[in-house]
Amino acid sequence: MYEDGPNPTKVQITPAYKRANPPPPLVLIHDGGGTTFGYFMLGNLYREVWAIHNPHFFDGGAFEGGIDEMARLYIQYMKDTGIKGNILLGGWSLGGFLSLAVARFLAEDPEATIKVLGIVMMDTPHHLPWSQIDGPTDDPVIENIPPAIQKCFERCDEMIEHWEVPRWDGPACDGKVVFFGVGGRRYSVPPGKVLYKPFEGVWSPVEVSRYSEPAEEASQSGRASITPPPTVLIRAIQSMPLPEGRTEPYIIDKHRHDRTLGWSANAPEFIKAVIDVNSNHYEMFDKMNTAQIKDMTAQLNVALEILDSIGNGVKPSFGGKPKLDYF
Repeated sequence: MYEDGPNPTKVQITPAYKRANPPPPLVLIHDGGGTTFGYFMLGNLYREVWAIHNPHFFDGGAFEGGIDEMARLYIQYMKDTGIKGNILLGGWSLGGFLSLAVARFLAEDPEATIKVLGIVMMDTPHHLPWSQIDGPTDDPVIENIPPAIQKCFERCDEMIEHWEVPRWDGPACDGKVVFFGVGGRRYSVPPGKVLYKPFEGVWSPVEVSRYSEPAEEASQSGRASITPPPTVLIRAIQSMPLPEGRTEPYIIDKHRHDRTLGWSANAPEFIKAVIDVNSNHYEMFDKMNTAQIKDMTAQLNVALEILDSIGNGVKPSFGGKPKLDYF
């Protein structure tokens, strides 16, 4: 990532042994600080990986159209780079919001040449416009942030003050039982549950809150129903420490103890699996913590395995010894 450099930038290439039948490329979108440095520290993800940085990182400029303008621009960036067909999207923090916005715009475009098969959100909590929230909406002050990154954070705060997350007509995968594979096993996950892996724990099904508000009515406009891609959430389990005398969590930790970070109760169902990592939000890509980066690489590969299997239509096998775990 450098001024006047390519955007998106190719971070990894498909290994030679996978090029005959390559997995869908992964496009990772920057966090609120505008950079993609953390994505370059990741280990092998065994596929083509691209990273999109904030084009205003170097000049401090603003997107007058906010998050939606950014998402539309990033779609054009992908097209200009030659990215097409089936892809996976992902991002840390703000990158998760942008992934959802990009996916929504592509899904509603009948002439889109890019199809989002799935999303990996890295500690992206559910968002309400800050202007609609009672109580504190601040985040901790992080020391020694370079001025360009600080400016991006400030621009980010301005944009999400009133921005609403994309709306969908209904749940992912038509609200049906989803079959996928991970770690050599196959699982089925029905509506109302996610497959959950605690840090240093094993996979298990857990019930989550159900979204009860009516979804948008596609029939009112005569268009086809638009639903979100299946998503895997990588969740940090540590909250940011509070200063003496403060009892309210920072806004980034408002949903910290909810396994879906607030999404299941506030949006049509789209998160199919949740993976915990032993970190707080701001240290998920700590360049000084090689063990953390190694774990993020491992968990991201697990998330990609899940999304690949959903995209490939993993189905139950009833012949011989059962291979499918029903939840």
